[in-house]
Amino acid sequence: MWLVLLLFVIILGLFVYYDTKKPKNFPPGPPWVPVLGSALHVNRLRKQTGYLYRATAELANCYGPVVGLRVGKDRQVVLCGYEAIKEMLSREEFDGRPQGLFYETRTWGKRRGVLLTDEEFWQEQRRFVLRHLKEFGFGRRTMAELVEEEARQLVQAFQKRLEGFQNAGVVMSMHNAFGVYVLNTLWSILAGIRFSHSDLELKKLQGLLTELFANIDMVGCLFSQFPVLRFLAPEFSGYKQFLYIHQRVWHYLKAELDKHKATFQPAELRDFMDAYLKILMSDQKKSSFSESQLLAICMDMFMAGSETTTKSLGFCFLYLLLYPDVQRRAQAEIDAVVGRERLPSLSDRPKMPYMEAIVLESVRMFMGRTFSIPHRALKDTELQGYHIPKDTMVICNFNGTLMNKDIWGDPDVFRPDRFIDSQGSIFIPDQYTPFGFGKHRCMGETLAKSNVFLFTASLLQNFNFSIPPSSLPPTTEAVDGVTPSPKPFHALVTPRAVD
Repeated sequence: MWLVLLLFVIILGLFVYYDTKKPKNFPPGPPWVPVLGSALHVNRLRKQTGYLYRATAELANCYGPVVGLRVGKDRQVVLCGYEAIKEMLSREEFDGRPQGLFYETRTWGKRRGVLLTDEEFWQEQRRFVLRHLKEFGFGRRTMAELVEEEARQLVQAFQKRLEGFQNAGVVMSMHNAFGVYVLNTLWSILAGIRFSHSDLELKKLQGLLTELFANIDMVGCLFSQFPVLRFLAPEFSGYKQFLYIHQRVWHYLKAELDKHKATFQPAELRDFMDAYLKILMSDQKKSSFSESQLLAICMDMFMAGSETTTKSLGFCFLYLLLYPDVQRRAQAEIDAVVGRERLPSLSDRPKMPYMEAIVLESVRMFMGRTFSIPHRALKDTELQGYHIPKDTMVICNFNGTLMNKDIWGDPDVFRPDRFIDSQGSIFIPDQYTPFGFGKHRCMGETLAKSNVFLFTASLLQNFNFSIPPSSLPPTTEAVDGVTPSPKPFHALVTPRAVD
């Protein structure tokens, strides 16, 4: 009996020792406890600060810009400094994407798509996606026409809401006013269709996605860090909801793909889906091309492609409410450059530096609350002098660069002038990195910035936005999640008088 007990104590001691032992020269961070790693410490900080990005920023204040963690089974390194972020994003050793349950469940057991794949598979698919997105609109006249049409539709929707209330104006919900219009600019290129703002199925899907993004993190979620919980507590761990929402999106996209297949004409390619179908029907197709990969690409774009732009617009109008002087100055520039006889166009953009600065500042305010898409070390390597073992997840906390007082001086103030130099031209500091570096620079950067610019300029040309009477100013605190969003807020929208 005593021998069995002694053996148990020895085995338990060895387990505790090896399970809490950090790799040699691993980045500093909170101590690890058995099974949980540093999860309890991070979770406590998250509750204290309200956000995961603030929790890891607090850790960076204690341990430096490179913080080493272990959450459940996952070894993680969080980067909170510009030099560390730039080095990581510039080196091929960190070009991997995380592996495991969370990243495979979303695409039915295999990593697919372009956001969370890596190495040769990712390179092949990314080349194809970029080439054909450009062919059907990205960075071309077609894209400008698509964005301008959605801006026109958005203005008309606001005008319709104001019918009969011209003098008093209408109080409108603003944090979620842009989703369908942003999605349409992307989906027109991908699938050649635009959604109606009254599409009930789309509204249900967007509601589910909002719920999903509020309950997972860029580093995963409970069932990915403690996989056994998907069996023991599928609802508590988020596994059941995660599976259900991705299944709904998958079926929605599959229905559109089936329509494309039924009407496909190889000599008349209508959109990105058709271009991909042509490859699938070719004898020379490579192994990385498949129908499930096409659906995964569309799902990446559907879920992530519009999410960040929509939230950037939400933060933009939140701060325009709080800084009416910025709103007035933007309207003065719009009136001087465009006038009131036509809507703004993307060709006006080079002549409107203040509006461009508002775009940059809005993106900074949003992305300063976010993490990058996770990377994975493809081999044992070093970063900023620390040892990073193979398969460690490495992620950037953009709060450390975009909301850093040493860089911006007053990062919590919405001040577009910070991006305008003494000659009145746009000036972008090196530390402004919301879209990443190099090969992993965001594919949708051009479309995203075009959307924020034109939607904002078109609405400001035609309407004033103010805090509703008898209402408190909206909070700048966000809803935590994979990409934080503004808390629900409203604006009194009134038409601008025509001189």
